[in-house]
Amino acid sequence: MDDNLDRILSADQDVVPSPAFVGNVMASVRREASTPAPIAFPWWRVVPGFAISVLALTALFIVAVIQIRAGSAVAGPVPHIFVNGTETATRVGLGWIALAFVASFIPTRLVLATKVAHLAKDR
Repeated sequence: MDDNLDRILSADQDVVPSPAFVGNVMASVRREASTPAPIAFPWWRVVPGFAISVLALTALFIVAVIQIRAGSAVAGPVPHIFVNGTETATRVGLGWIALAFVASFIPTRLVLATKVAHLAKDR
């Protein structure tokens, strides 16, 4: 059995692919070469939103720690009108609305400012 394998492997035969195979491979290579490069993700445009999120979570954590250490829902002497206003805003969901507005407005504003600066520089 080893003699047959040695004979087959020692034979000097050229392996030539079929023309259809070569054509298909070259068509695939041309198609891949003509495909434009993927668009890179704009990480620098994400940074402001991410920074705002980190700051908001840090502030939330600090407020939670202060309230837990104080042992009450309201830490320190707070005017009654402020407590009522806060409860109303919480009931309506105003905090989440404001956070969504700030988290979407500031990065958008920064991107627009960057675009305007690039346009002004190109002129």
